[in-house]
Amino acid sequence: MRILILSSVAAAVLGTAAIAAPLSREAGVRMIAQRHAGYEQLGKAMRAAKQSIDKGDVVTTRATANQITALAARAPTWFPAGSGPEAGKTHAKALVWQQRADFDAKMKDLGSASRLFQAAAAGGDLDAIKAAHGKLGQTCGACHRQYREEH
Repeated sequence: MRILILSSVAAAVLGTAAIAAPLSREAGVRMIAQRHAGYEQLGKAMRAAKQSIDKGDVVTTRATANQITALAARAPTWFPAGSGPEAGKTHAKALVWQQRADFDAKMKDLGSASRLFQAAAAGGDLDAIKAAHGKLGQTCGACHRQYREEH
């Protein structure tokens, strides 16, 4: 029993160390590409949501809200150590990794705002949807202003 517990603890510690370890340069470059692709999808979904809101198309808005929420849930995983400017061309500032606690809080805010938008879209009230989409946009902007290079 002790061996099982000790091996479980060791596996947990080693697993955490593997997650915290910086990526190789090649893996960092791949992560930058994955992050870029994810944010391209997120941007397209945000624009599609805005267009569907402007048309009063709640059905399409629901679909895009679901997509946004799924992408927002994955976004925090797109910034492992070793995937910053040291790995290659990226719009992510080095501050992401230097001010990690604040950045992680902003990622959490993104998840919360996306879920509120999703809930508003599910409810079908266009005014609530507009307000939640606006709040989501403000949440994105707060992170962009601090942690994203202009391009």
